[in-house]
Amino acid sequence: MRNRMVLLTAIVLIAGLALAQQSMQQTQQSTQQPVVTNQQAANFVSSPAMPDCYSFALERGDPKGSGSVTLIKLNSGCTVPRHWHSANEELTFTSGTGQIEMDGGQPQAISVGTYVYNPARHVHQLTCKDTCTAYRTVDGPIDIHYVDTTGNEIAPATAIAVFGERPGLAAAQK
Repeated sequence: MRNRMVLLTAIVLIAGLALAQQSMQQTQQSTQQPVVTNQQAANFVSSPAMPDCYSFALERGDPKGSGSVTLIKLNSGCTVPRHWHSANEELTFTSGTGQIEMDGGQPQAISVGTYVYNPARHVHQLTCKDTCTAYRTVDGPIDIHYVDTTGNEIAPATAIAVFGERPGLAAAQK
């Protein structure tokens, strides 16, 4: 009798958890809204941790909380110095040319249609020869950790100054 009671309790618990998870998934799906955007109507802003030649427009999500999609723009000649992110990052380029350099590999050319996947904590550097735009998807909060050539973390202003840029906050205050 005791074994039956334990088994029945386990079944009820598992069923309850399954129903709760299903309800949570349905709630999340019902609160999401379709999104259709147009690059020409994007509201680009600067970021205090990025060079002033870099700007972005939020397309969907919460950059400070969960994952998000942003449209990024790098002006001609812009370089985002060696850095890494805590979340996985995906880039799909819609205009421009340049190159991406990733630790452990050769520089790769980027142009319209190029897709890039940067795993979390993977050091990379992006340079645009011609103005570049790309959709950027991250699966967690957006952050950036600049590093020197030996891999030690450095301040954004230090990293950005090497390329003759200022942090984006300075651009926003012009």
